[in-house]
Amino acid sequence: MTFKSLDRRLAPLAAVFAFLGVALGVFALTLNYWTYKDSDNELPNDTNTNDTQSNSYGWKGLFKECESDGACVDNFLARIFIVCLLGIVSLLVGGIFSVVDIPKITNRRLITPLLIFVGCVLMTVGLADYGSIDLLNYHCSRAMMGAIIFACAALSISGFVAGQYSALEQRVLINNETHDVQKYPITNGNGL
Repeated sequence: MTFKSLDRRLAPLAAVFAFLGVALGVFALTLNYWTYKDSDNELPNDTNTNDTQSNSYGWKGLFKECESDGACVDNFLARIFIVCLLGIVSLLVGGIFSVVDIPKITNRRLITPLLIFVGCVLMTVGLADYGSIDLLNYHCSRAMMGAIIFACAALSISGFVAGQYSALEQRVLINNETHDVQKYPITNGNGL
């Protein structure tokens, strides 16, 4: 079974959204700017004034925690890194399957939205896990949020494309032989 013209345009769009999510996810994992910390506003005392008068700030990520004076402490958050990395790999494979299935629908039509869904869930779990440790207020954490949004867009589009062909292609057993039967007729997109 071949794609209709609408699906020929939607399948590459799902792949583009998946690859944009992969690019933002890789950006978020490789840099160390997930949380921005302003030391002046962290420790107020009883009189609502700060204990320190320095202008120091810092940032924290998946690999280390640094201060503006140059002191860095290694703090590798392996669990979050691995979960997000598995999500990005799953999203990448789902995007590749979406590209491979553009010319002709194959039996992999249901695995594409499944892989994108797994990637979306794993990246969301990794972001929520980091959010339980520290604030999500800097470049990389926002890039991971953007990657999740692109993954959700790719999921909805690839699920729509796969769902159309799951409803259209049905196999029926007649006289001990398998026959392809269409449950719904294919229209030209205008309902005709």
